[in-house]
Amino acid sequence: MDLIELDFPVRWDTPPKEILRTIEIAERLRGQMKSDGNQKRIPLLVNSNYYIAYHALKHVRDTGLAGDLSFCEWGSGLGVVTCIASQLGFHVTGIEIEASLCEFSEKLAKQAGIDARFLQGSYRCPIHNDISQPPPREGERPFPLGRRNCHVIYAYPWPAEAAYLTSLFKQSSASLLVTYHGGTTLRVRKPVY
Repeated sequence: MDLIELDFPVRWDTPPKEILRTIEIAERLRGQMKSDGNQKRIPLLVNSNYYIAYHALKHVRDTGLAGDLSFCEWGSGLGVVTCIASQLGFHVTGIEIEASLCEFSEKLAKQAGIDARFLQGSYRCPIHNDISQPPPREGERPFPLGRRNCHVIYAYPWPAEAAYLTSLFKQSSASLLVTYHGGTTLRVRKPVY
């Protein structure tokens, strides 16, 4: 399977007030998290550009590229992009390996009144919480790579992991991969069989 690049407009228009409110709540909570002396530092946390993510996801939704509007963010960090996707009408899940970031994301969703689900785990391998049981067989792999997949996957990969992330996407049944690469670079790709 190959992926083809889709053109999309990079826009800087101010998002609607409800999106801005979510971003403001996230910034306030992040400030509280940073000032909490008991909070461990989260290594390598770099945020997406929320404005670009909003416009890209809105474009994906408005052009019908989002299928059934199911969305998963791999490495959801603070959960802001997942929450924005929910506000755009997507059915959302964020997957994040850091427990404190999952807690932050849940707090953000609750304070912003957003329906979002956050799972602690790694998108790099199927989420399998019970180590006493054998891993599931190929056809029974759990979310994110199994039957309960989604149409749109969003991620902000480190440069060294971009190819690996793409290979994971190719193993999924998702129909669109949206990746942010810093600055104004955001890629929207879909599989070609």
